[in-house]
Amino acid sequence: MNILYVTSEAVPFCKTGGLADVAGSLPQSLAANGDRVSVILPLYQSVADAWRDRLHFERYTYVRLAWRSLYCGLFSYERQGVTWYFVDNEQYFKRPELYGYYDDGERFAFFCRAVLEALPKIDFIPDVLHCHDWQAAMTPVYLRALYHDWCPQTKLVFTIHNVEYQGWADASFFDNILGLPDEYRASLTFDGAINMMKGAIELSDIVTTVSKSYAEELRYPYYSHGLDGVLQSRGSDFSGITNGIDMQVFDP
Repeated sequence: MNILYVTSEAVPFCKTGGLADVAGSLPQSLAANGDRVSVILPLYQSVADAWRDRLHFERYTYVRLAWRSLYCGLFSYERQGVTWYFVDNEQYFKRPELYGYYDDGERFAFFCRAVLEALPKIDFIPDVLHCHDWQAAMTPVYLRALYHDWCPQTKLVFTIHNVEYQGWADASFFDNILGLPDEYRASLTFDGAINMMKGAIELSDIVTTVSKSYAEELRYPYYSHGLDGVLQSRGSDFSGITNGIDMQVFDP
């Protein structure tokens, strides 16, 4: 099975929290079971030179965001049975920190569309596309809206690691940045604004989170930061799968 992870961080390349640990260890465990596994993430400034020196340049392309056409480079690296891909655009990713900028929504909308723009050019069609948190949330939306004919059999999994951060943007973001058909506006609109996580929850085949207890909590308004109704609407397609650990890295 061909599995692609779409994530904004992963050890050992870049990390701010637990998402990076999961994205760094789970793919290599699946690869050890015989699956063909790849991970794609942004090529941040903080990716150390020791890693950059090992990257192989695959190709470049251009990615559209509404009226913009933006450069996108793609690099790869083979490590522990996993192919790691890195999306390069210095305008968006050559910055000291991974997150916390006024244009984070635009940065990660670009990243998500760049994923789907690059894959046909390297002839990689995933059976499962597994996207993590709001930074990867536009990937399922773009696939449904613009790339479904290219990979109609691909199953979409979206995992919530931290529901507090949902990828909010002004309503004008839909037309000015995303450049999607109008029929997808409703899936992304919440309380009069754009909510990227909501779009991924509605349009993915399966939605998961990091534990069974967190999945139960997110069905209640107190914990879900407003998304309880959206998550409840997925019924049994929303569940919790407990995060594992790398038994070698965390061996006491």
